[in-house]
Amino acid sequence: MVGTQPGQLTWGLMINSGIIAGAMLSAMISGEFRFRLIEQKRQYLKILTGGILMGYGAGLASGCTIGGFFSAVPSLGLNGFVFGGAIAIGAYIGVKIVKKIG
Repeated sequence: MVGTQPGQLTWGLMINSGIIAGAMLSAMISGEFRFRLIEQKRQYLKILTGGILMGYGAGLASGCTIGGFFSAVPSLGLNGFVFGGAIAIGAYIGVKIVKKIG
């Protein structure tokens, strides 16, 4: 943000902190929260590759799903619907690949 000082509270910091805390609290309440050690070294490669692909995709899209989908669809922008369809297809293919590899 323009004009913010290091360590200054911003809306973005508060929203991101709330999302992380809420997700953790939800996982703890449902009994799904636990620390896990990765046993297979191959898993590190999967995690690294996924992170790189997500970062590259965000760079190509010049943003994230909030701007690409949730801002465009309420405005009835065709790009939002195309983006949503592409995300759904990509997620379907990704799940199939993960099931086959995993």
